[in-house]
Amino acid sequence: MARHGAWRPGGALRDLRTLVQHRELLAGMVARELRGRYRQSVLGVAWSILTPLLRTAVFTLVFSVFARFPSDGVPYPLFALAALLPWGLFTTAVSSGVTSLTAQASLVSKLSFPREILPLAAIAASGLEFAIGLAIYAGMFVLYGLPVTWAAALAVPVLLIELGLVVGLTFLLSVANVYYRDVTHALSILFQPWMYLTPVVYPLSMVPEQYRTLYCLNPMVGIVDGFRAAAGRGQMPDLSALGYSLVVSVAVLVVGY
Repeated sequence: MARHGAWRPGGALRDLRTLVQHRELLAGMVARELRGRYRQSVLGVAWSILTPLLRTAVFTLVFSVFARFPSDGVPYPLFALAALLPWGLFTTAVSSGVTSLTAQASLVSKLSFPREILPLAAIAASGLEFAIGLAIYAGMFVLYGLPVTWAAALAVPVLLIELGLVVGLTFLLSVANVYYRDVTHALSILFQPWMYLTPVVYPLSMVPEQYRTLYCLNPMVGIVDGFRAAAGRGQMPDLSALGYSLVVSVAVLVVGY
């Protein structure tokens, strides 16, 4: 997509039509991406189930049993998993998407096809893993006997906002990574402190009021807290924080395009 230089609505529509025409190639790339992730793995796709469960168990032990963080009236395992799902989607999709062009350099140099298919395939594969985690979350929700309200549907627009951020950031960083491989190393370092600056293991209410505006400049704050509010507590997301995330996501998507 970056080949067009500047963003134009007509160009975007043409590119979208091109992607639709290459949908079979995209599906094949997604399958290839998934096979590559679990190649020579004994458990295979089962890791998509074990990883969120193990992280939830560790976070529950450390931050609920030991540190006794509040969880907004929701059982802490559900509280943690409701944040780990969108956060895990973000980090996995961006990390795998950023290296998609360099990892497939032979395809890029030898074949003619829309280059954006490569990062989009990595993002789509991460989305499938997210869907597995979401099914686990739904099962846990039933086991805890919690009611499902209409507000859970609000998780969908929250995820669309996250998708815009992920696609834009991946487009931007995957091109940068072609020229500067430091991008990959920087991301692996950046994600850890970024998670603790996002309300993943603690609620947004723990952030002091005087720092709340500065804190919400992190676009993942509105996304993670919004998803947890809708899918976990059955409440309306914080529209101010989510609105900021929307503005940032659209801006990053346009720049990345």
